[in-house]
Amino acid sequence: LRFYLKKNCILLAECHKVESFLGEGGFGFVTKCHNLVTDEMEAIKVNKNLPSVFHQARAEIAILKRLQCLDPDTCNIVKWNGYFFDRDHICLNFELLDQSLYSYMVGRDFRGLSMAELRPILFQLATTLSHLRSMDIVHADLKPDNVMLVDSKKQPLKVKLIDFGLARPVSAVEPGVCVQTTWYRAPEVMLHLPFDEAIDVWSLGLVAAELATGSPLYPGDTDYDVLRFILETQGQPADDVLDRGMGTEYYFREQRHGQQRWMFNDHQTEQRLLVDLIKRMLELDPEQRIKPLEVLQHPFFCSDKMKNHTSINQVTVLKKLKIVFP
Repeated sequence: LRFYLKKNCILLAECHKVESFLGEGGFGFVTKCHNLVTDEMEAIKVNKNLPSVFHQARAEIAILKRLQCLDPDTCNIVKWNGYFFDRDHICLNFELLDQSLYSYMVGRDFRGLSMAELRPILFQLATTLSHLRSMDIVHADLKPDNVMLVDSKKQPLKVKLIDFGLARPVSAVEPGVCVQTTWYRAPEVMLHLPFDEAIDVWSLGLVAAELATGSPLYPGDTDYDVLRFILETQGQPADDVLDRGMGTEYYFREQRHGQQRWMFNDHQTEQRLLVDLIKRMLELDPEQRIKPLEVLQHPFFCSDKMKNHTSINQVTVLKKLKIVFP
């Protein structure tokens, strides 16, 4: 597709001249184009000529048509100017914006934003999600790459949400469908639970943490990694939540004993159990400190991995203890 655009830099009967490439994805390319009729610069999303991509583009167009009743400036949504075909490629026409929040953070060497910068951004994005919720639409891919600055030189920063390629009416979403980028994926999506607009709020929370610190909160390569991060910092979902997940058994196993019926299939269980045991033995309050008999009954000594004398990565344990006891 890039070769095609380089070779034929005029789209739609010589109406849009390709000036540069702005981004790339599984769908195709986003190009910066000069509209030779209006003499304006626009962002044209050129989709690949594949049946699956064409189907997704049609679904995106359906969502964008529903959103046309909203004011894109007050609702902080990218303005859509329609679509057209160039040969067999479906092209979506959008207003041209400055740069993504991710690019903005890169330019700041991933330093976190100040409260004066962060507050209006979160307020604008929450406003956007409120409007989407009023229309029963889930965006399903909120992340710094999909939040654009209108003008990075103006303060306070004005942002707009882009890329509705995964957006769907709530009534059309099905448990088990793969939506959201891994780092920003909500637990209910990973566990194949029914989901709605609440997954966008989850993503917004992670975006807020990333903008404040300069680093993603849950940078896992897989759903398993992200779930492990979540369990470490926020604890485990309740059993009744896990019971409803069609994908729960991918990550958890049922147990008959214990306070929780579901146990996470942790690939590093022996290390975590040792850290937990040490924490309880180092309890500052002697009344709360673990008793010798309780030490012997601790799951650390009941682990199948420990019975098999699996070696323990001392470096990993020390790192975990430094988190617990900085």
